[in-house]
Amino acid sequence: MLTITADELPRFMQCNGSSKMMDQRPPHVDDSTARDEGTAAHWLALQVYRGTSTFEELADRKAPNGVFITPEMVEHIEWYLSQLPAPGGSMEVDASYTGQTWCVNGRADHIAYFADAGTLRVGDFKFGWRIAEPERNWTLISHAIGYCIAKQIAPREIVLTIYQPRPHHRDGKAREWRISYDELMTHYHTLANALGAPADKLNTGPHCAKCPAITHCPAAIAAMYNAIDASEALHTEEMDDATLAHDLDLISRAQMLLKNRNEALEELAKHRLRNGKVIANYGIETQLTNRVWRNGVTADMVMMMTGKDVSKKDMITPAQAERLGISKETMNAFAERRETGVKLVRVDANKKAQRIFGGK
Repeated sequence: MLTITADELPRFMQCNGSSKMMDQRPPHVDDSTARDEGTAAHWLALQVYRGTSTFEELADRKAPNGVFITPEMVEHIEWYLSQLPAPGGSMEVDASYTGQTWCVNGRADHIAYFADAGTLRVGDFKFGWRIAEPERNWTLISHAIGYCIAKQIAPREIVLTIYQPRPHHRDGKAREWRISYDELMTHYHTLANALGAPADKLNTGPHCAKCPAITHCPAAIAAMYNAIDASEALHTEEMDDATLAHDLDLISRAQMLLKNRNEALEELAKHRLRNGKVIANYGIETQLTNRVWRNGVTADMVMMMTGKDVSKKDMITPAQAERLGISKETMNAFAERRETGVKLVRVDANKKAQRIFGGK
């Protein structure tokens, strides 16, 4: 039986259901700090959501995986929990389901079903910086399918939401995609067909970023070299607007392919070097943070031992001030967003029009 996790579905579905790479991954890929921070953030959210602990109790402590709960993490989790639909809903919900020859294992960050309104809300919390979108997000789709099957429900509307507080996004930190139950079932049949009869065709795309087989995937390798060739053949003379847009897309695509493959090769090289292999011209060295106080050391302790006051008092952030009860109108007089420059971004004209005209 083919067993796959919901988090692996984006890669699996974008590759037309190919299982060719599933068992050809490196023995170990170190996902480093980003994964560990995400694990700690999810743990913090779960403890506070269930009432097991408070932010005050867990701030500046270590999560079970050894990552410190920083003030920044606390602020982002406070925002995330404030965005969840209330009342009702559950966190860390089992959304696994099976077919005749396959099984999808999934655990949703948050699910809430409102029977009176016929609405199912499925949320995915992203603490990392890599932008995630809710549209055709196979992980969220899979969670919705698994929950509907387990509960034997047919909601009128399914709302799939990405909660991503750290990176800036033109559509906001909480982004939704609404579909009907019939549309969800259409996606379910597409998924079931792909899992039931995997093809061998491989396609590259954004899903390649976290694919453990990218280091030796023939499609990714071919796309990388094609990107290099394409970048060398770009127009250098005066060009019209359409050609400019095309070349910008081409360069962005080439950068993404090269970045993804470079990150994957670096992780593979570090893994081999740790295991005694020799990679010509490359080695590994331990990265250290700036000095931090040891666990248990307080400003009062240092003052008592040295006579030096090492404490400091900082203003809290504007977002934290609002949560204390200061009105938005007052905060608008005291706080601002400063320009740091301009950035060229790719814009969906339809989405921009919907924002301007209120979704009509």
